[in-house]
Amino acid sequence: MTSYRLKLVAAAAAAVLAVGACTGSSATTAPGSAASAAASAAASAAASAAASAAPSTTAACTSGTVTVWSWFVQSTMQKAVDAYQKAHPGVTVKYTYYNYDPEYLTALKAAAASNTLPDVIGLQPGSLTQQYRDQLAPIQDYAAKAWGSDWQKLLPAVDLQQMQLGNPAGDTNFYMLPHESQVLAIWYNKDIFAKYNLSVPTTLDQLIAVSKTLRANSVIPMYQGAAGSWQNENVFLQLANQVKSGVTDAVQQGKADWTDPAIVTAMKTWGDLFTDGVFQDGALGAQGYPTGAQLFASGKVGMVTFGSWWLQEAFLAPPQPDQVNDLKAFDYFLWPSIAPGTQPGAVVGGIDVGYGMTKNGAGNPCAFDFLASLLHGEAGQAALADVNNLPAFLDVKLPAGVGPNVTSLYNKFMAQLPSAVNQRWYSADVQQAVDDALQAVAAGQKTAEQAVADVAAAQKKVLGQ
Repeated sequence: MTSYRLKLVAAAAAAVLAVGACTGSSATTAPGSAASAAASAAASAAASAAASAAPSTTAACTSGTVTVWSWFVQSTMQKAVDAYQKAHPGVTVKYTYYNYDPEYLTALKAAAASNTLPDVIGLQPGSLTQQYRDQLAPIQDYAAKAWGSDWQKLLPAVDLQQMQLGNPAGDTNFYMLPHESQVLAIWYNKDIFAKYNLSVPTTLDQLIAVSKTLRANSVIPMYQGAAGSWQNENVFLQLANQVKSGVTDAVQQGKADWTDPAIVTAMKTWGDLFTDGVFQDGALGAQGYPTGAQLFASGKVGMVTFGSWWLQEAFLAPPQPDQVNDLKAFDYFLWPSIAPGTQPGAVVGGIDVGYGMTKNGAGNPCAFDFLASLLHGEAGQAALADVNNLPAFLDVKLPAGVGPNVTSLYNKFMAQLPSAVNQRWYSADVQQAVDDALQAVAAGQKTAEQAVADVAAAQKKVLGQ
């Protein structure tokens, strides 16, 4: 969600979900969340069954109101809230949904400045969490009380790394906890590939050839919403880590330089995807959501650079194209080899969406109780029926009622998650420099070498060099 991302339909940006007759503080797309008006009847039935079977997380909270802001899918959060309130009839949860960028980011800044943040806020690890660290309560003691002293063993390694991403030296606190994880990938339409006798590409040359064939048949080759930042970052991170796994972490930690040949190769390849016709014409003015997602679902696009969150497409409200039913026309692959000596595939991902408890929320005994339920309890199990993304806690099971193809894709993503390399940014300043560099190279305004030199300069400032 880099994106993040960034993935909810813009038309839903102002929608607010208020559960119960409560009044409280005013409350808030990103790469793990496409908006939906309602899930299918089958998913709703699965959610109800899962919610009734899941145990309650704690009994500490008996009455009160919890305020929550996020960009997390509104209809899916409704299921989570319903399940929690059924188990805690004296508690009202007021959830406010915002489109991620700029509405949510703007709302957070304003509320932080006036000390009116809600009890719980949606976060991405690294730069976003660090921007609000002073307003967040350390959360590890709450987690240990809810799930036991060994609770960290329940999470994938990449999520644990990201949860402390950007903390000052010596600060070992956790200021956010993950709700959902993700793996980045290239989704493709199997029916379109079969129609034109195309195979999944394993090299960059093959990817270019596939794109030319799709263009020749009036099919958009690979849709890229390059007007935003999250989808661009996702592609770049996959390219760089395929050439040298872990290189983007190394440069952010000051253990390598942004002028590393692997980074330069990734930046050059990024520019070539535009000039070689892999991305659609006009990509620099396009958005991944809602336009790209809608075109891909309707069979007008051969490939799109999304991730595991696109599993949710199978659960959006009808009418939906028949091919979206159980995602039977879709599959995914990891990036083809882009440099000599490299192998196809670089597993990149980690936390899609997480949450922090504000210092305001720390005074509310129901705030973490709801959060614990959402992350690893009856609320989260109910939400998982929509398969909005991969669960952050590895022991969470997919509920019954999910179709066989979605289940197969979900299991494949879950098997890849433990080996994922970090996709998040340590510093907001470096992230912005990368975004500017990607835009400049895509537009032909700078060479790859010039662009990475700019990022290297931003990194040195952050490190105080």
